[in-house]
Amino acid sequence: MSREAAVAPPTVNIWRVIAIGSDRMMAAVGAARHAVLAPYLKPDHRAIGSINSPMQCMLKEICAQCLQPQRDPVTGKVTYVFSCFNQDQPLDLVDFPGLDLRLQQNALQEKLLGLSLEMHQ
Repeated sequence: MSREAAVAPPTVNIWRVIAIGSDRMMAAVGAARHAVLAPYLKPDHRAIGSINSPMQCMLKEICAQCLQPQRDPVTGKVTYVFSCFNQDQPLDLVDFPGLDLRLQQNALQEKLLGLSLEMHQ
């Protein structure tokens, strides 16, 4: 008997996944849920990703630096949410390439702010 055949998956009782980390880590968790992690999760489990965002507008949804595309996996329809106000988003809806582009766009501003803070210490 092979080792894989001898090890049965545990009882399927995980019903919620919360991913908090880099955009690439959350994308990997999102993909793994439908592949290697599938035997360990309830079929109707919920998966949430905590999408980081700059909070220049102080959660007023006006500056759009945190605008995050969401893509419905069934219809392909794209909608947009302000991640400053709605950080916890369903992993299956998060458009990770869009998130990566937004994070790259904001990277320069974040680096300049960091340098400015270092100079004033």
